[in-house]
Amino acid sequence: MTFRVTRSMRQLHNSSRKSGQTGISTGVLMAFMLSLVITFPAMAVDLTDLGGFAVSDLRCEDLVDPIGIDILKPRLSWRMLSGENGATQSAYHVLVATSPGLLKEGSADLWDSGKVNTNQSQHIMYAGKNLSRGIPHYWTVRIWNEKGDVSSWGNSAVWTLFNMTSNKDWQAKWITDGSSSPWLRHSAELTVPPERAYIYVNALGYFQLFINGKRVGNDEFAPHVGQYNKRTFCITYDVTKYLKQGGNAIGFWMGSGWNQGGAGLKTAPSVRAQLEMADANREITTLITDETWRAKASSLAYRGKWKTNNYGGEVHTASQDQPDWANSDFDDSAWPRAKLAKVADTPVSSEMLQRNRVIETITPVKVTNLTNTTWLVDMGKAMTGTFEITFPKAAKGHKVSMQFGDSYTPDKNGGISKLNSFRQASEYICRGNGVEMFKNRFNYASCRYILIRNAPEGRLTTEDIKGYFITTDLPKASTFNCSDETLNGIYTMVDHTLRCLMLGGYQVDCHSRERNGYGGDGQSSLDTTLCFLRSDAFYRKWTRDWLDGQRNDGGFTYTSPASGHGGGPFWCGFLTAATLKHYHHYGDISLVRRNYPAIKKWFELAQSKTVNDLQQKFCGGWYLGDWASPKGVDDKGNAEVFIHAYMSYALEQAAKLADALGEIADARMFRERAAARNVATHSKFFDPKGRKYGSGDQVTYVIPLMAGVVPDELHDEVFDGFEETLIEKNKGHLSTGLSGTYMMIQYLQSIDRDDLIYSFSSKRTYPSWGYMIENGATATWEYWDGKLSRIHNCYNNIGSWFIEGLAGIRPDPKKPGFQNAIIKPAFIKQLRYVNGSHDSVYGRIESNWKRQGDAIIMTVKIPANSTATVYVPAGSVDDVTVNGLAIKKAEHVTFRRMERNRAVIKVGAGSYEFLCRQLQ
Repeated sequence: MTFRVTRSMRQLHNSSRKSGQTGISTGVLMAFMLSLVITFPAMAVDLTDLGGFAVSDLRCEDLVDPIGIDILKPRLSWRMLSGENGATQSAYHVLVATSPGLLKEGSADLWDSGKVNTNQSQHIMYAGKNLSRGIPHYWTVRIWNEKGDVSSWGNSAVWTLFNMTSNKDWQAKWITDGSSSPWLRHSAELTVPPERAYIYVNALGYFQLFINGKRVGNDEFAPHVGQYNKRTFCITYDVTKYLKQGGNAIGFWMGSGWNQGGAGLKTAPSVRAQLEMADANREITTLITDETWRAKASSLAYRGKWKTNNYGGEVHTASQDQPDWANSDFDDSAWPRAKLAKVADTPVSSEMLQRNRVIETITPVKVTNLTNTTWLVDMGKAMTGTFEITFPKAAKGHKVSMQFGDSYTPDKNGGISKLNSFRQASEYICRGNGVEMFKNRFNYASCRYILIRNAPEGRLTTEDIKGYFITTDLPKASTFNCSDETLNGIYTMVDHTLRCLMLGGYQVDCHSRERNGYGGDGQSSLDTTLCFLRSDAFYRKWTRDWLDGQRNDGGFTYTSPASGHGGGPFWCGFLTAATLKHYHHYGDISLVRRNYPAIKKWFELAQSKTVNDLQQKFCGGWYLGDWASPKGVDDKGNAEVFIHAYMSYALEQAAKLADALGEIADARMFRERAAARNVATHSKFFDPKGRKYGSGDQVTYVIPLMAGVVPDELHDEVFDGFEETLIEKNKGHLSTGLSGTYMMIQYLQSIDRDDLIYSFSSKRTYPSWGYMIENGATATWEYWDGKLSRIHNCYNNIGSWFIEGLAGIRPDPKKPGFQNAIIKPAFIKQLRYVNGSHDSVYGRIESNWKRQGDAIIMTVKIPANSTATVYVPAGSVDDVTVNGLAIKKAEHVTFRRMERNRAVIKVGAGSYEFLCRQLQ
């Protein structure tokens, strides 16, 4: 193919804008030491021992050095590092340029903000020149502290732009070959290697990109899942280093994924891609996918129906492998031409999210020979990902089958009666020439066990098998440990489960059986996910998927992608809850602004389906209340109590979103509707004789209490009924499921009854999380008794309590985004100590406490440029010292009030040790 110049890049002009005052930096030493930590991680430096300050963790749209974002005026963020108490940013100065060498005052050719007096370090909107695709935009920032000292410039960061969001912006064409896993390739000559080259890949179906025989990138199962009939995703790669002078080959190996159903469309794997190469003169040469490409069915084929209980696997016919198919010297002349694919005209977006990546390589703990050719592999823990299995030599055409399951039923002879696989199965057909190796490439499995049948004769060992644990690579954002090993085990299990459920840029109920992004499961684990993982970009992407799936009348299905499965208002209410909780954790008002119209539209639909302030069925499907409780599905009466009360609770969430946007009339309307519904719900469902709602189960006590249905004069009686049901009737065990357990934990934490949460979370008998651990679980189950899926999203709601309850680290809704943290630990009498942390956008927040005689020692660390409100157990403020001083004598510490035997103390950034001489 002959390349052509398709556009020229305009010469950009330098900005001469003044930057503001300069000064001698007290942060030079800090910046130097920070650079040593980054360059030499083994050098441990305690920043609290350093007197300076510096800038770190530069992010664009909350991502580190993102390539190909579709925001024309992106937002920039950073953290302040300081070893001094009370450290605060007072101003910033941002530079943006087309090369790192221009990142200096007076030279930045895209934007020089000058000195801006503010403490804001999050979501600062770019306000420079118009940006172009294919150019790296380098940036840096320096800051001033509260004393007027200025830091050194931060290490430079970078982003690039993707702006082909409409089909008319593309020169490339959609191509396919119609098979389930094709090879697509093209050869081209380059007279000189490019100075810079980016390829933009818009695919339906999973793909892997190859250039000159080398795999590009380390992401797996790209692109992420979305509502493909409304939006497709483009992924950008910098491929400069892969291209060479002379012959080059560009190739795609594709596989079937959500393109074949469940995401609003059904088509064969298809791709359009545009490679843009800039020379030394900044002239662009473009290579596109079109009908001149070559295509051939690969050695892989999809196996299964891509539906619930049959997501299947892959068939690998090893004799059809062509290891050199992507090489530049491969002769593809016998391959047919690619076919042009018919794809609907929908918007194209950047994923704007971390990719799926291998985060751990797992070796089995045991490989058991059941018969001569049948083997059972135990990976030692649950996982979602791919597997590499090396077999002994075998004859060509010998077929090996593999099933992947999360549990099994043994038979009386020590073998397997049934593997709980949900038809996750693959097949390997031997090549008959040397060592045989299977690896699934485009269809992952979620499992712990592999049952291999008809294996070639010979021995299989743990060294022959590898598991590649794959998830959307969100940074970890919490740590936790305490004196109760059951709670430590639950924390670890929940943390691991979340990772198992988050492959694909959405959160599923289970990857083995359904792979659906259920809103009920998503809301139940929402607070836990926000506590455990840096998930700001994740929820921006996933809530956009929900917007794409909204019906014209304002209704939602229960999953995203919208697949028509059932649920209830708790499931549809995910968007409201996620938007509010995301705002509290990250302070991102733009997400509230984007999602609010759809949220309001949903509530208008719900209101149109009310009679006498009682909700009528309006969202189809199963219309559930609680789900997966020990008794199964709630009866109709209890479900109605839950649904009516939940709608009031959700209306209050909507009112808070309206408050954040300044929509005062809307906020008043939502609250008036909630109040009217509460009166009607109480009137219809309250049993005055039994002092209960519905049947008097735990959930029908808790949800009316939480939603405000219970009149003030009846509150204590109703709560006493709940406590009696929990402690006496159920012996401290839960009787709730997915949604009821979530609401119960949230409610009890809000009223400081963490002792009741401890009563059911510390159990190791049925039903409990400890019961799962007692029975070998490494991930949480779908049902308390272990039925069906054993890698599931029903009961991960307990995770947030470890961070927000026991460690007490919570966002302050009045200062969203952890500008001010709430530190309010639960001092459970059965615990000797708790250590917890959460990484906010400002840095790590630590909250540790331990008992020492009749006192409690609390250690709190607050990141620079933020503050905290700390709740310290005490009879009076005179019972508390901080860093060895009385409260009134300590710097950056202010006593505010006494509240429920707690001294409420405001602190600035820094480290504080509180000694509480009297217990509450």
